[in-house]
Amino acid sequence: MSPLGKLTFAIIGLRLFGAEGFFVGMFLGHFIVDRTHLIVSLERRLSIIDDNIRLMLPYRYYRYYNRIDGNFWGKIWGMIVGGTLYGLNGLILLFILGHFIFDTPKSHHATRWRKKFDHFWDNHWGKIAGAIVGFVCQSKIILFCGVVIGFFVDYYRMENATLIPFEPIRRFWKKINPLKLWRHSKEARHVAFIRAMAGLAAKVAKSDGQVSEQEIRAFKKIFVVKEEETSYVAKTFNDAKKSTKGIEKYAAIIKDICAGNLEMQESVVENLFKIAVADGKINNDALELLKKISLIVGLPEGNFEIIKDIYLPKAKSKMIQDYYDVLGVLYTATDAEIKAKWKKLIIQYHPDRQQAKGASVKEIEIATAKMAEINLAYQEIVKMRSGK
Repeated sequence: MSPLGKLTFAIIGLRLFGAEGFFVGMFLGHFIVDRTHLIVSLERRLSIIDDNIRLMLPYRYYRYYNRIDGNFWGKIWGMIVGGTLYGLNGLILLFILGHFIFDTPKSHHATRWRKKFDHFWDNHWGKIAGAIVGFVCQSKIILFCGVVIGFFVDYYRMENATLIPFEPIRRFWKKINPLKLWRHSKEARHVAFIRAMAGLAAKVAKSDGQVSEQEIRAFKKIFVVKEEETSYVAKTFNDAKKSTKGIEKYAAIIKDICAGNLEMQESVVENLFKIAVADGKINNDALELLKKISLIVGLPEGNFEIIKDIYLPKAKSKMIQDYYDVLGVLYTATDAEIKAKWKKLIIQYHPDRQQAKGASVKEIEIATAKMAEINLAYQEIVKMRSGK
């Protein structure tokens, strides 16, 4: 639902503090909501509410609700925020705004606008911050200086440019730079991710006794390492492969980076499995290590078992895979794809629909049992993916 945070904070700021509050609110909304896992948590909770509504509605109401397709939270947001802050006019205006920005997922223009808006903030927040400071201080000089300083901040952040001429000072600054750590810039997150994955890969490779050449090649094939990153990645890998102890610090970094991103968590564990089986075998020590890593990074146990089943077919757990088979989806399907398939099956097998079509008592009983099976499978998949 991004840019939900920017718009909400901006509208509240406008109502309370005027134009200055609008820009400051948008700045805070971008960093506090839209670029944290808070937005992911909010979307997940709204999805759960939507699921419960669908489970409780009779078919005669469900078919009308389904036409909305769950895309009404933006309008509700507009009504609450607009009505509370600006009365009837605000309710109407933000109702329309919420519809076109948040409730039109099939609209190419709305989707492109959201992506470009967030992309603009990600690339230019240094200049925006400088301009806001000058605007709030009502000083053209501060505004101009803030934009100039923001330009260099953005340039350094996005291009990893060398703005400090003295190499020792520059290296020291890269280590302690609080702005970079606070912002979790793409470059900083990438470096931390590659280092942590190198450490975990070395620990996993070491778990079967020694690090093989095949496992090293597998790591290089999976992770494209830039030339300037080769030295510290190699050092991390060599230090980590001395022992299987100490995985917690690497896994904790991955957990922070992957927070709220199930697909990324699955990718991390799956790539570690690829490295573990690169030399043709995987022992119990390696499995225990992989299980421990998956728990630390926050991957639900059911998802771990499914990934494990791919690389250890003899140990396959049927029950977990059966849930996906009932819905007719792969375990790699996104949450949105799984929910879309679930909604489609509900419409197809809903007992009320069968009765309206003149089905026999036996056919209605079969449809009822199938509906229960579909709902159970969907609920269990949601539980596994949420880690509950």
